[in-house]
Amino acid sequence: MSQLHIHERSLYLMLYDATKRQVLDDFTRINETVALLEELGREDLLRQGVAPDAIRVRVEFDMRYGNQLAQTAVVSPINRVRSDQDVMTLLDLFSANYQKRYGVGSAAPEAGIRVNVIRVVSYVEHDAVMLERAAPRPAATTTPGSTRDCWYDGIEGPVSTRVYDIADVPEGAVIAGPALVETPHTTYLVYPDWSLTMGRQGSAWLERHGVN
Repeated sequence: MSQLHIHERSLYLMLYDATKRQVLDDFTRINETVALLEELGREDLLRQGVAPDAIRVRVEFDMRYGNQLAQTAVVSPINRVRSDQDVMTLLDLFSANYQKRYGVGSAAPEAGIRVNVIRVVSYVEHDAVMLERAAPRPAATTTPGSTRDCWYDGIEGPVSTRVYDIADVPEGAVIAGPALVETPHTTYLVYPDWSLTMGRQGSAWLERHGVN
């Protein structure tokens, strides 16, 4: 899954003015807004330790015909609008998306076409992790490294609880509660009358066996 941040700004910007019958010819506002949102997303990812050259950007526009309530998102093939042809490209994409959603002939350019929201998605692509299905195998065994007194809701007094290090718990091992399985990032708590079955890549299945 890509790590991403989304920043957007609402605005009123006519790409096609039906009254004047002309397309947008001043691109300053639209490009300055995109640049600002790009910088916000870039700063977010840099703070999270992402390499600058790994950052990718996608620009989207929420567009509508005139004062219609229905908005349609357009993923822009360009990050900056530099010519009338760029504007026409956005208008054509909007018309195609709109008619795909609402039917051929539903386009209404005579009402004018405006941008209501500019959105910039800043992201970095990560390698996908393919989780394999664990093959059935006999339950593995493991030995606790220590014990610890723990207190549980509904049980009077401390309960001696086995403590395991996840590095010593193989896939398929079944640990009966009460137990703790410690990992570098979290701790699995196995209540009395519960069990934990260790899966691949540190995953675990907790199962209840009785009702107190």
